[in-house]
Amino acid sequence: MPSSPAAALRRLRECAAQFDEAGRNDTAAALAGLATRPLPAGPALAQYHALLLFLRAHPGDARLLSRVEGEFRRLARAVRTWPAARREALANEGLPFGDTVTRFSHDQLRQLLSRSELRVRFSHVGQPQQDLNTVLRLTLPAPEWAHTAKGLADDELLAELRVRPTDRLRFVVNELARLDGQPFVKDDLFDALDLFVRVSGLRASFSKAFNRLPMPAVFWQQDRARRFDTVALMNRRLPRPRPLQGASSADVVMRTLRDTLTLTARETDPGTYLEPRSLRLYDLERGISVALYGMLPERQLPYESYVGFMLFKNCMPAAYGGSWVFGARADFGMNIFEPYRGGESGFMMCQVLRVYRQAFGVRCFEVDAHQFGLDNPDGIASGAFWFYHRHGFRPVDPALARRAEREAQRLAATPGARSSEKTLVAFTASSVALDFSADWRARPPVALATWTDRITSHVARRFGGERQRAEAAALERMARLGAPLRAPKVPGGERVAAEMALMAHALGVDDAPRLRLLPRLVALKARDVYGYQRALLRFLGQA
Repeated sequence: MPSSPAAALRRLRECAAQFDEAGRNDTAAALAGLATRPLPAGPALAQYHALLLFLRAHPGDARLLSRVEGEFRRLARAVRTWPAARREALANEGLPFGDTVTRFSHDQLRQLLSRSELRVRFSHVGQPQQDLNTVLRLTLPAPEWAHTAKGLADDELLAELRVRPTDRLRFVVNELARLDGQPFVKDDLFDALDLFVRVSGLRASFSKAFNRLPMPAVFWQQDRARRFDTVALMNRRLPRPRPLQGASSADVVMRTLRDTLTLTARETDPGTYLEPRSLRLYDLERGISVALYGMLPERQLPYESYVGFMLFKNCMPAAYGGSWVFGARADFGMNIFEPYRGGESGFMMCQVLRVYRQAFGVRCFEVDAHQFGLDNPDGIASGAFWFYHRHGFRPVDPALARRAEREAQRLAATPGARSSEKTLVAFTASSVALDFSADWRARPPVALATWTDRITSHVARRFGGERQRAEAAALERMARLGAPLRAPKVPGGERVAAEMALMAHALGVDDAPRLRLLPRLVALKARDVYGYQRALLRFLGQA
């Protein structure tokens, strides 16, 4: 056993991702040695916690898994007894009974405040773009408007309104809830306050260690999936989604998804505005499960579908992201949580792409340059461009695609060679795409910008820029053509109908097959993200 705690931790870090028999034995020995010592302190404890998370997602055998679980329990017992100052030093590590300090949207914060097993407190104000007087002037009953005209500081204003200090966060959230009927106005006002909160779990389950997805079985990690046919994997037929009932009910899965983002101080629109009927969970190979989920109708984007995902490895939330699906084409973004890097990142990404490809009929995925280096120094330092290149992505720009191929040949011919920073920065002048069609450069899928540009030109040319008049005329036109677009009886339904009519008018849609599809597109956009995509593929001639 290494002579010092630091050496023991270093030894565990060196062997944790070695999955052969010798590596598993070394990992077990290193972990057993650390388990007999006092828990590390300060940053070393955060490192140990991250290694335990990695090992829980990649257990080599039952002995190692049992040891990891024992260390999680020991960690939870210890943190629960810490004084507040010690917990503060490790805030945002996702420890049991620890704190997460960040800012959330109004709707996400309201969800957190409704949960009795969480303690949610005001932390501090960041850099507000709007003062509380101005915001409350829009929500308070008229007899109380005078309070907001005195120029009081936030605390003074709340005191004058007789709001107790312990109730002030909830009071502000409840006041902004009066604007639920104008969700985007509400979001802007609340975000402008820049309120940071502190979220603590009153149970160990609210932690990175114990916030898990129920899994049918454990996959014992005894090798690494490095060499595989990416296209064959993405074309491998998906299993049926897991039935969401019992221990794997939709409520359990949704809580796991949302707690994962909260514990990592993140928030995504699909996570916050998740539409329960859109939730699907696919159990795949090597202990991987992928959850897909769309958004409530009032929060959806026009025409495209923003669909979030979370990937689980042996029950542990290991990666998240989303795809902006529009017919056969989709933008894609993925973030692997730091503790789980160094395992099977490429295999994970391809499994996620497999799910999107088959659930939505996508044939072209595009990744924005920021993912591999544009305004992202870490992406340049890590050579992230080559991660995407290894798995079939190529620059959309033809000249950069040719340059990338020459550079790939140079690297293959020179063992140990690396691309220069200048070269990697040059590649960020183009997004990269993975396409499953032989003629994708000659016949690229319709891009959403094609529609939006046509709509803007149409409104300016035909209606002098008057959007309301353009929408009314578009709806009247659909009625004249015998395909009236009736707004679904859901929040945001009228907006969906107007947006679809405006698109049809701007693009000059007047053929019978597509006119018949338009009412169906409107209805499905509000209630079935998968059905909507199937109908959109037919509308675009891509089915």
